[in-house]
Amino acid sequence: MYNLIMLKLLQHTLSKSVAISGIGLHTGLKSNIVIKPAKEDQGIVFVRTDIKKNNKIKANYKNVSSAKLCTTLENESGVKVSTVEHLLAALYIYDIDNAVIEIDTEEVPILDGSAKEFIHKILSSGFEVSDQPIKIVKINRKIEFSDGERFIVI
Repeated sequence: MYNLIMLKLLQHTLSKSVAISGIGLHTGLKSNIVIKPAKEDQGIVFVRTDIKKNNKIKANYKNVSSAKLCTTLENESGVKVSTVEHLLAALYIYDIDNAVIEIDTEEVPILDGSAKEFIHKILSSGFEVSDQPIKIVKINRKIEFSDGERFIVI
């Protein structure tokens, strides 16, 4: 049990690249992605291969530009990638902290509408565990946010 907990506290990436193709739900365009292993502390980064300049988008809550019908991430240059939820959920399920996701359009393919196919591809790759610990967020004080009648407190 102790070893499993220790493994979860270390950073993970894929052992090898995996490719997935499908149609974007909102754009209707064919989308090809390749999920590649990444270096420690890199995080999850989308790379738009159809754009040559300023084409990297970090998967970070600060880069969410819209959550209407799907989650859209956008970098400081206005380059976007959307419908990222199922892919990011699949990476989260397997504690993948670092990955480069090359994508040739603006939208991640919807596949079967769940994370299932992403999970199968990630499992087929296998995992690499680094010696680098994960970053742990510690909440030191009460934080509140409200928007009209909606609110959250941590």
